[in-house]
Amino acid sequence: MIVRLIVFIAIFFTAWWLYRKFITFKGEQSPAKSEKAKSSKKEESQESMVRCEECQTFTPRSHAIHDQEARPFCSAEHLKQFNKNAL
Repeated sequence: MIVRLIVFIAIFFTAWWLYRKFITFKGEQSPAKSEKAKSSKKEESQESMVRCEECQTFTPRSHAIHDQEARPFCSAEHLKQFNKNAL
């Protein structure tokens, strides 16, 4: 009697595990979900770029240095050069 119960429990958990793997596999194969996941990852990894006022190169917005008038610069040296040239 106990052996039958143990075998039944083992079969139940094996079937449950296989069912969960199948559901996960089908979810990964869905093209709509995979496109949404790819686009959301892409949007998270992209950052807007700004052009340096001195050398005109593009720099990520988080790396740029801004002056009082919110003009972006790629480095502190270019900010200083821009201020010298403006005077």
